[in-house]
Amino acid sequence: MSIQSFIVNLVLRWQFKNGSKGGLNVSHARAKVNKMAERYPAPPKNITHTPVPAQAAKGLCPAEWLSVAQPQRTVLYFHGGGYFFCGLTTHRPTCAYLARTAQARVLSVDYRMAPENPFPAAVDDAVAWWKELLAQGVNPAEVVFGGDSAGGGLALACMLAAREQGLPMPAGALLFSPWTDLSGSGETMRTKADDDVMFNPALLPEAAALYLNGRPATEPLASPLFADLHGLPELLIFASEHEILLADSTRLHDKARQSGVKSTLITRKRLPHVWPTMIMLPEARQDLKKSGDFITRITQTSNQAKAA
Repeated sequence: MSIQSFIVNLVLRWQFKNGSKGGLNVSHARAKVNKMAERYPAPPKNITHTPVPAQAAKGLCPAEWLSVAQPQRTVLYFHGGGYFFCGLTTHRPTCAYLARTAQARVLSVDYRMAPENPFPAAVDDAVAWWKELLAQGVNPAEVVFGGDSAGGGLALACMLAAREQGLPMPAGALLFSPWTDLSGSGETMRTKADDDVMFNPALLPEAAALYLNGRPATEPLASPLFADLHGLPELLIFASEHEILLADSTRLHDKARQSGVKSTLITRKRLPHVWPTMIMLPEARQDLKKSGDFITRITQTSNQAKAA
C-alpha cells in the first residue's frame, strides 16, 4: 500500500466513517462531496470536456463528454454515490483519466437521484442514454459500460433492462466496487465492518430505502445480484478486500460465471471502496490503466467477432 493510500485511509475513516455517525443526512453528504469537487483540477488540455444539457423531448438527463482528440471507442459511465449524492463534477477526473487510458470518449451521465427521484428513475435515465447512443449510430461493439458503487449496480441494471427490451449489449462492463445487493445480505457487511474505512454498515440500508421508496430490495433492476445474468457481456470487477461491499462483487462474479458470463475479479488489500476513482492514488492510476487495457481489448475483440 502506498503512503498516499495510507493517508487517504486515515482521512476517510476520520471524515467519512466517523463523521457519518448519527444517521444519513442527504444535504450534508451532498455539500461535503461538492465542496471537495471544487478543488479538483480541470481536465487535462488533451481531454475535451463537453457538457450536454437535458433533452426533455427525448427523456434524456444531463450528461457530459470527456474525450481524447481521436477516440477509438465509447464508455457510458455512471457515477456512484448511493443513488443520492455525487455527480458529474465529483467523477470528472476519473472519467477524464479513463478517456486517456482507453483512448476513448466517455459519456458521464447525471442520472436522477433519490430521494427526489427514487427507483426506477436512474435506470430509466441510463437506458434512455443507451438508446440515444444507438440512435446516433454508435456501434455497440465499440461501447463499454462503466460505473462505481451504485453506478456499478446501475451499469448492470441498464444492461439487464436493455436485454429485456431487445436492445443490443455493449462489448463489456467495467465495475468498481459495484453495489449489487441493496438488501445488504452479504456476509462482509458484518465481517468487514471494522476494516472498511469509508462506510458505517448501518447507513447503507438507509440509502437503499431512499432509493427503493418501498419497492423490494431484491428487485433485479435495483439489486442486479438477484437477476438472471445470462447473455450479459464480459465483466471486469474491482473490489477491496477490506470493504463491506466485497461480497457484492464476489457473489456477482461467481453468479456471472455460473451463468456463462465471462468475468474477471481483481481484489486489492487495504484500499478503500472505489479506490480507482481516486486518481491521486498510485494504485488508482495503475488500475485505471488496467481498465483502459480491458476496454481496448474487449472492444477490439467484439468488433472482430462481429466482422467475422
